[in-house]
Amino acid sequence: MRYATFACAGLIALVACAADGTTDAPPTNTDSGEGNDGGAPISDGGPGDADAPNIGPDAERPLACSPTGVCETRLPTSELGEPLSLRSVWVVASNDVWSVSAQGLVLHYDGTSWSTSHRANHPLYAVWGTATDVWAGGERGLLLHRSAGGKWTRVETGHVQPIRAIYGTSAGDVWFTGRAGAVDHFDGSKLTTLSPGIPELRITTVFGRPGFGTYAAGYVERPVNLDAYTADHEPYVFELSPTTVSTFNASLTTRLSFVPVSGVATDHPDEDHRVLLLGYLDWYSTLVPSYSIVGRDSAAVVNRTGEPSVTDHVNFAPPPPACPAWARAWNDVRYLNHSAGLLRWDGTSFTKQDIDMGYTFVPRTVFGVHGNSADMWIVGEGFALKGATP
Repeated sequence: MRYATFACAGLIALVACAADGTTDAPPTNTDSGEGNDGGAPISDGGPGDADAPNIGPDAERPLACSPTGVCETRLPTSELGEPLSLRSVWVVASNDVWSVSAQGLVLHYDGTSWSTSHRANHPLYAVWGTATDVWAGGERGLLLHRSAGGKWTRVETGHVQPIRAIYGTSAGDVWFTGRAGAVDHFDGSKLTTLSPGIPELRITTVFGRPGFGTYAAGYVERPVNLDAYTADHEPYVFELSPTTVSTFNASLTTRLSFVPVSGVATDHPDEDHRVLLLGYLDWYSTLVPSYSIVGRDSAAVVNRTGEPSVTDHVNFAPPPPACPAWARAWNDVRYLNHSAGLLRWDGTSFTKQDIDMGYTFVPRTVFGVHGNSADMWIVGEGFALKGATP
């Protein structure tokens, strides 16, 4: 079977032309061995623990800034002195920003600088948090939790699949991808696995918006249709509750070859515009950046974002692609696509917004975007860009 995966945020064109908490601590794995590899423990010193590895920022390279005020921030480096590959970012407040790296580091930004909060021994891909609780997930089912006291602990997931998306509404309502065909839910004390019961389902993302629901999306991979030269994957979007995973829009499954990779829940007054899904149409060796806006009962339609397709005759294996998006409002969604810079959805269409980082900033892979009313962050291969939210 052909695995067609594509980094929707492959390159960003930013050239000139972002005390222990024992009361609520989740269960941890106390077994020894590789399966218990939660990384270096951090005692209760807060985001910049003294026990974290002594990995300093790269003080040599000058940082790039755009005329619009989007600037690189100084990042720590790996233990080998190499740039970090940041895979996700979550903004709690302007002085409380979290990111994780493929090198296994959890980073915290305090409004002035980044520091290393924790080091894991496996790559990390996803982060989500509140002012008191932070979650990070990654390779081999690794799931880490930081409670209000500042201590990081490992939560046993019972699987070894990579965790690539985390979303929650509170310390007692957090969702995770990773398990084959299912999602995990943390209720404040334990993990529960919930599945829609669809064979061969791959859930690619979980997302939501307080007051407007929590959702998951994914697809069932199908072989190439040689008559139509498409891969007839079946896309799905689900609504999540602490006890059930239910299909949110049944008509989406008829839009064959669309692979939803990321999504945002919107605050649109019309229920038919509740969820915006981003991904691609898999037309055999051509991957077409696409999106779909769905409500519970609306007829799903898949449209192109208008960005260039990518042709690739190499059959890639998982992981799934990354198409990072952040919804400030229903008519203000920020989306990062391959070699396309920042795309903004205004409720009707996407438009390209150049950031113009100058010639000294080499275009690199983008993996995450998030923000608040004041700041927007874009992270990726060796960089973390911060700018005012326009």
